[in-house]
Amino acid sequence: MRDLLLSLMIPAGLIWGVFSAPGSIVVLNWIWFQRPYDFSYGVWNSAPLFALALGVAILSNILRGQFRPKFPSILIVFICLLLWITLSAMFAFDPDVAWQTYSRFVPSMWVAPILLFATIRDLRLLKWVFWASAGGLGVNAFKTGVSLALQGGAHVTQQIPGFVGDNNVFGLVLCLVVAILLGLRSTLPRHRLIRMLFLGSVAFVLMTIVFTKSRGALASLAVILVLGAALSHRPLRNLAILLGLAGMAYLIVPSEYFDRLGTIGELAADGSARGRFENWGLSWQEALRFPFFGVGPENHVPYNHAIGTDVQVRVAHSVYFQVLGELGFPGLFLYLTFAVMGLRSLFKTWRMMVPVVDRHPDLVWVRDTAYWLFCGYVGYLFGAAFLNMLWIEFPWYAIFYGTMLRPLTEAELARRSDSAGHDRSMGAGARSSSPV
Repeated sequence: MRDLLLSLMIPAGLIWGVFSAPGSIVVLNWIWFQRPYDFSYGVWNSAPLFALALGVAILSNILRGQFRPKFPSILIVFICLLLWITLSAMFAFDPDVAWQTYSRFVPSMWVAPILLFATIRDLRLLKWVFWASAGGLGVNAFKTGVSLALQGGAHVTQQIPGFVGDNNVFGLVLCLVVAILLGLRSTLPRHRLIRMLFLGSVAFVLMTIVFTKSRGALASLAVILVLGAALSHRPLRNLAILLGLAGMAYLIVPSEYFDRLGTIGELAADGSARGRFENWGLSWQEALRFPFFGVGPENHVPYNHAIGTDVQVRVAHSVYFQVLGELGFPGLFLYLTFAVMGLRSLFKTWRMMVPVVDRHPDLVWVRDTAYWLFCGYVGYLFGAAFLNMLWIEFPWYAIFYGTMLRPLTEAELARRSDSAGHDRSMGAGARSSSPV
């Protein structure tokens, strides 16, 4: 039934996008991140749905005059990074491998950010975009968590439908998804049953993270939740609650799902950890030998195989060493600049909204989303130190959307202020024209 429904929803969504410019942006994010075509009896699997949804969004917005390009500073930094990736691919050790990676990732990353910054111009649309992207991934994780829990648990080790990546990548991205969903809960109706169902759904997403057995994801989740509790207005109470919930989870969830955490203190004897250290060293040597452009996108493995290194060659197992070795020192500088700008924007938005929500309680979701996305991105950046995450698209777009919160909120507050001033002037005019 689900597959039949999705098989019909996909063309319906694309048709809706043709006639609705905002709808086309929501549909694009839904198709991009939830990947509903993986659940459609194979009807849509071979179709270039992302390209089709992107084309519909571009056409729909241009025809309705809704495509108005703008280039905020974080987008400029991102474009500079894309340019550097392009140059690095041109000078790569193995250009064929580099251009293969480029053809899969970079074209979409050139077009989509420009489209999204040019078309998302109000908070209402941004809220639905958050739900379509993070909520879509959350639905996939919820279904996985429920299914595996009913089976008595399992170890998620391979790519699952609806997402590209192994258990470690999937777990880390879900940490960011959980943070965004915690922020978006302010947009739900204030009904106890709805809130309980929502939190129950998030609990199954958390179970899916546990089922990945990813040490990086579990450590990132701990960073997110501890930081979220510590920065709250009741840190001691919230930290105590968090500690209690963690204790309950440890008692309820079979200990086998936390067994890999016990190896964190035994790094010298852990083959996986040793492999990470060795490949971090290889990436450092690549950067020293090719400091400007690195060895090229996805060239870490072929380069080290070619030179006959005496350690086991794996992926860099760290986004920072991945960028350093494959894109050189300038590439790492641009990547870190992007990350810092994203964190700064989210922090400033959160602090700006603290006094605003007293006068505009309907905007509390902006404050909460900026707050939890800030905590989530800190946790993500921590976990990404142990995983190759450069080519995973959702974290990039989560930050793009997060940086949109402040300017769109400021525009909304200015509109409300102008409207209130206009109403006051109209009222004064009416009183002055009243008979004495």
